[in-house]
Order: sequence, then C-alpha cells, then structure tokens
Amino acid sequence: MALILHTEKEYQAAMTRLEYLIDNEPGNLDEIKSLGHAANEYENDHGHRPISPTSLVGMLEREMVARRLKKQDMAALLGIANSRLSEVLNGKRAINLDLAKRLYQKLGISAELILEYA
Repeated sequence: MALILHTEKEYQAAMTRLEYLIDNEPGNLDEIKSLGHAANEYENDHGHRPISPTSLVGMLEREMVARRLKKQDMAALLGIANSRLSEVLNGKRAINLDLAKRLYQKLGISAELILEYA
C-alpha cells in the first residue's frame, strides 16, 4: 500500500525519517523508496518547488550540477579558459559580449538574466 502524506507535519516527519535512513540504514531500500515517493507526491501537490537561481553565477553552478560537469568541463563547453570561468564564478570578472552569447547559445540561459550581470 502506498504511503500518502496529508499534512506538513507528516511531510516533515517523513523527511526526517528519510534523512535518517539514508545516513544510517541505506540498505533499507523499500522504506527509502516509499518515503521518497510519498514526499515527492506531497511536494508536487502542495507547491514545493525548487527555487530557481536568481544570479548568473547561480545559473552556471546549477547547469554544472545538472550536466555533471566539473569547472574545467564547463569552461571547455563554453570555449573559454578555466581561469576565466573561475574569475566569473568568483565575481572577479564581468562577462563580455562573446561570453554572453556563449552562455545563451550553449546553456540556454535567458538573455535578460545575462544582461543583468553583463
């Protein structure tokens, strides 16, 4: 029988239990799957959504995680030096028009967001 969470209190208890299982009983896959599915359903039904990054650096970091890229892989994808990407990520270098185009074309980051940080 599928577990269904009805309240925020039940959801929080399920998340606490899920974290405990993952950390202490990773072999308990049936309960982990059941709690994970129930939590996911509750989140979908109650407006729990991941918060989108609001900065260019946040967008770049999210893309790196989503694509499972290391910094040097992201730099290669964008056709820039690893040091240049590091400077952008650390806020030590602004993006130029060339990099702005690459971010838009290669990663699909919105032009509006790019322009805010250009």
